[in-house]
Amino acid sequence: MNRLAAITASHAPALIAASGPRASCRFLEFFTAQIRNPHTRRAYARAAAEFFAWLAAKGVTVDFH
Repeated sequence: MNRLAAITASHAPALIAASGPRASCRFLEFFTAQIRNPHTRRAYARAAAEFFAWLAAKGVTVDFH
């Protein structure tokens, strides 16, 4: 049986977290509920976090409202 790791909103990338709790919840829900393989889940989450960090470093802002 696959067990999904608990992830809190504090683990969402800053650009996602800045868009509010719903955006953070949806972002984290994708990685915890949709990707069952823990190795794939970690790799995708790491890649997404790196991408959002790159966006923030370039001054990109997002508004999911």
